[in-house]
Amino acid sequence: MNWDAIGAIGEIVGALAVFITLVYLALQIRQNTRAVHSSALDSTVNTISIARQSIYENDEVARVYLKGLATPEELDDLERLKFRLLVHNLMLSQSNIFAQTKFSDLPISEWQAQISVIKRVVGSAGGAWFWKEFAQEFDAEFRAEIDRIMK
Repeated sequence: MNWDAIGAIGEIVGALAVFITLVYLALQIRQNTRAVHSSALDSTVNTISIARQSIYENDEVARVYLKGLATPEELDDLERLKFRLLVHNLMLSQSNIFAQTKFSDLPISEWQAQISVIKRVVGSAGGAWFWKEFAQEFDAEFRAEIDRIMK
């Protein structure tokens, strides 16, 4: 066997090693992408759960929330503050899902599942008041999406 043949075998082995390495890296990237998607979904679910938990664990907060949705003009200053912050947290959760859908390839179905929640909150008298007064505190693309949904 001459040196040319040995060199050719070395090149084939080297090319095969590079190919195997590329396949391995592609699999690792795919696995990492799945982990990122899973983490993004977990983050959005946790964010929503925390906001909702404050409502169902505290009767006073639940009363303020229901009163604020129905008749925000009847809220006193303290109740209005609580209602505004509660709705702000809920909308921040929605904004997070919207952003995760755009930037981390969270399935669009996760965002679409929130549309009925947004319509229920922002479509209420109190939600409409909140959105009119505080929408500017959210990202422009998110505001445009909420305005599109509410039309």
